[in-house]
Amino acid sequence: MINFKAIGQRIRRIRKENNLTQESLAEILNIFTEHLSRIETGSYRPSLSLIEKVSEKFEIDEQILMFGCTLNESKDKELYDMIECLSEDKKKAMMTVISLISD
Repeated sequence: MINFKAIGQRIRRIRKENNLTQESLAEILNIFTEHLSRIETGSYRPSLSLIEKVSEKFEIDEQILMFGCTLNESKDKELYDMIECLSEDKKKAMMTVISLISD
């Protein structure tokens, strides 16, 4: 499941790290400032083309922008695919196990 609020937070962080106002980034992305504001707060979902524009502009992997990390490693991808197929209850159990062993 894609966390659009987290994507918006990442876009905001990237914008601030590059000393851009919402107005200036909105202009670069060719969208209205209000639209960018709502994306950053998670009220609106960014389109794939907008994610691509942000990724290209700031030279960031789209996976990092969307998920906070990349899935380039084959083992990571394999693990991700296995977890993705689990029921919600089993995912919760898996999160408990991971939190217990991640110390």
